[in-house]
Amino acid sequence: MTTNTATQRRTGRAALAAFLWSLTVIPIGLWQLLDPATGPFSHELYEPTIRLPEAVPDWAGPAALIAAGVLGLLASRAARWAVPALFAVVFGVLMSTSAPMSFAGYLCALFIPLLIAASPVLLARGPVAKTVAGLVVAGLLVALGFSGVIDYAAAGDFLSMLGGTFADIAAYMLVQVWMTVGGGIWAALVLHLVLHGQSDRPAAAWLAPERAARWGRTAAWIAFACSLPYGLVRMSWLTPWAWVGGPLDSSMIDPATRVWGLCLGLAALGGGVLCLGMTYRWGTRWPFWMPGLKGRPVPPMVAIVPASVMAAMFTFMSLPFAALAIRQDAPELIWSFPFYVWGPALGAATLAYAIRRGVVQPS
Repeated sequence: MTTNTATQRRTGRAALAAFLWSLTVIPIGLWQLLDPATGPFSHELYEPTIRLPEAVPDWAGPAALIAAGVLGLLASRAARWAVPALFAVVFGVLMSTSAPMSFAGYLCALFIPLLIAASPVLLARGPVAKTVAGLVVAGLLVALGFSGVIDYAAAGDFLSMLGGTFADIAAYMLVQVWMTVGGGIWAALVLHLVLHGQSDRPAAAWLAPERAARWGRTAAWIAFACSLPYGLVRMSWLTPWAWVGGPLDSSMIDPATRVWGLCLGLAALGGGVLCLGMTYRWGTRWPFWMPGLKGRPVPPMVAIVPASVMAAMFTFMSLPFAALAIRQDAPELIWSFPFYVWGPALGAATLAYAIRRGVVQPS
């Protein structure tokens, strides 16, 4: 198979994904149109990026969504990137809210305690050391349970409550996540058209692997720097100087909230460190602490897929998040959580990594 044929097939798959996704938008719009009281865009958590004037009838919003879905069926076949880019903005930015980002953040934070508990085993070298580390960690967890430092029953109740909360908002959250997925699909089509839309011309010099390595490293460090304000703000909940969009009264923060702050901060900082991996050797070869994988090549998509998802989410959520911060009279949130820089920088670092690994080969 020639490079051009492979490129055409990938672009064709991106166009097909945009077409199929647009099909799903139509029933979502009909759902909201026929059930305006309990539809996904009537949920109490829904905070639109741009509020329609009160004079606009309630049916206009879902009708526009249905029309956008129908037009998307045609736009998916566009030969230029401008029209798909418009759909990426409409679905990824205007139709989305910051809810998927919050959901993803708390979901990642849930795994931080497990990662901390497993880290001694992962970092130990050799099977004997790993076995000893595992026994020590297990014994410590049992001892903490018997001593009452960790209340496993309360933790179970909390997880059950959290699961019930997620179940209550499942329909709303699913639609919000699906809007973000659509924005990502349209953005992927735009990227394909930009990189491969003029196959009769040589690729731009900045897309060469050696050039991509340089600007990709810069983008990765910018993305890492953007994770610092978010991570440090969240982890400030452990100190007397707690901060969100301004100083908080630390005496009013309960222990569970402090733990959430720690987990969310570590998740953000961990994501920043993983972004740096796309510019160093451990982004192409599994490090020593990966059991059964150390030294082996990292499949490129293992890094590209999650990094692309987070880059799209941060980029799409930046405008809704800024709008929410302004409405809440908390402009400090805009610099404390710089998703408007974080997302594009992470996306650029991911593109550079994909070019270096040969996954993306600009025409």
